[in-house]
Amino acid sequence: MRLTDYFIKKRVCALAALAAGRRHASRPLDDARRVLVLYEAADAARVEPCLARLREGGQAVETCVYVTGGPEPDSSCLAVHAKRDVSLWQFPSDALLERFKAVEADILIDLTRPGCYPMLYLMLQHPCGFKVGAKQEGIDLYDLSISLTVREDIGRLFEHILFYLRAIRSK
Repeated sequence: MRLTDYFIKKRVCALAALAAGRRHASRPLDDARRVLVLYEAADAARVEPCLARLREGGQAVETCVYVTGGPEPDSSCLAVHAKRDVSLWQFPSDALLERFKAVEADILIDLTRPGCYPMLYLMLQHPCGFKVGAKQEGIDLYDLSISLTVREDIGRLFEHILFYLRAIRSK
């Protein structure tokens, strides 16, 4: 049960403001050895083909899944259970935060829906140098933000992300 989103929204906005000072490093998809993908368990069927495409490209793919109910993700995922790992104020536990920050990644791709504040909270604290996701209204969270005119499906968002990650050339 969640009590309110007010405090987590406020903390996410504060972390987003601090994110401008962190070390950024744009990275083309070809140079990334490890990719961390965040998504919600309800979207698993739409995300799995995207993950398969990343694996075909030779990247090691780590996943972090926000579970609000329904089927349990497989054991290879870092699962964030809304009832067990998140407080009434929507803050993930400290133990979960430390496990999440320990996941190594060259690129972090956030495929969560707008308003999934526990995952935004985690994403903003991950040490990854290059973060990608859909532009959020009112705050700048990512190094590469994809603007969507209408809430497109995850597959289409992922296609845009792959296109831009392949277009990046850094030396």
